[in-house]
Amino acid sequence: MGRPTKSKEMKAIEGTLRPDRDRIPLKRTLDANELPDPQLELHEPGRNLFDALCIHLNDAGVLWQVDAMILSMYCKNWELLQEASDSIHKLDDLVQEFDNGVIQISPALTVFEKLSKTVITLGSKLGLSPADREKLASFARIEKEKDDPYEALKRSSG
Repeated sequence: MGRPTKSKEMKAIEGTLRPDRDRIPLKRTLDANELPDPQLELHEPGRNLFDALCIHLNDAGVLWQVDAMILSMYCKNWELLQEASDSIHKLDDLVQEFDNGVIQISPALTVFEKLSKTVITLGSKLGLSPADREKLASFARIEKEKDDPYEALKRSSG
């Protein structure tokens, strides 16, 4: 595990704050009629999730029209994950035994595991868990920062 990241305040004190790396995105929201449409065919549950995520990301000020594809992929994989989950009811559904005695993991479990990983990966790109939101600068500081008092003091004295 790597070293924890330093805050911008600490970087300013140490003199290592770099404006070219520490950009702060401005908050922007779309009007309701500007919200993107899914780019993949989604059934009702997936479409409801797509719409809810658009509202969530728009309220956070981080939704852009180009996000429609990754949101669509997330919702499609989520729909398929639901189907795979519904096909697994008991432990016997997780293994497959053939007439010759060979036992293997069922395809349903393999599909479920792969879809779970895909949903988690796509969700992290969208900041859908608390830990992922911490990593995304867009959620961390949306408002334009005011002048740092420490920086103003440094400029005036030196």
